[in-house]
Amino acid sequence: MKRSRACLLLLALLCAFFFLGCSAAKTEPEADTDPVVARYRDTEIRQSLVDYEKKNQSALSGGKEVRERDAVDQLLLNRIMLDEAERLGLSVTQEEVDAEFAAQRKNYEEFPEVRAYIDEYCKSAGITLDGYYAAIQDQLPRVILRQKLRDVLGEAYCQAHGLTFTKVNPPEKMRDYVQSYLDGLLDKYSAKITYFPALNG
Repeated sequence: MKRSRACLLLLALLCAFFFLGCSAAKTEPEADTDPVVARYRDTEIRQSLVDYEKKNQSALSGGKEVRERDAVDQLLLNRIMLDEAERLGLSVTQEEVDAEFAAQRKNYEEFPEVRAYIDEYCKSAGITLDGYYAAIQDQLPRVILRQKLRDVLGEAYCQAHGLTFTKVNPPEKMRDYVQSYLDGLLDKYSAKITYFPALNG
């Protein structure tokens, strides 16, 4: 159980790490080899990030092909969730970040599959383990905040429907509600989203 949670959070962190490649918005997207395909407020989503997200989603779904638009929407949702969490008054303390960072280091030491995944990632990305951890520590507040949003939504649903809230193996109806709520955020924040012609499919 703990191992499953460790691996899922690892994937979230790796995706967040690559998200560092998103730069601040310019007046117009550059017509280069890594075009901007979407923008949310001042955050640009570039093609290289979309390609990476498609691989991530495909791996999580057992190799199923992932549509370009679905990958873009997931990346946009990751950013929108931060604004929604802040709107609901959620925040992350340094103590929480430090505790999760320590847990991630412990996972690397205790679980061979986690260690192999991180080592392979560092090798393919051309970075050192210290560089990886520095980037992860920077991204952890956002990863934790998104999880807090999921937990708050799930707990509220369970209280309203007489269900027991758990973070591990939560009720299926709760999971469906949380996912439906999050999917709806794309419409809720649509006025702040721009899709560019470079986006295919």
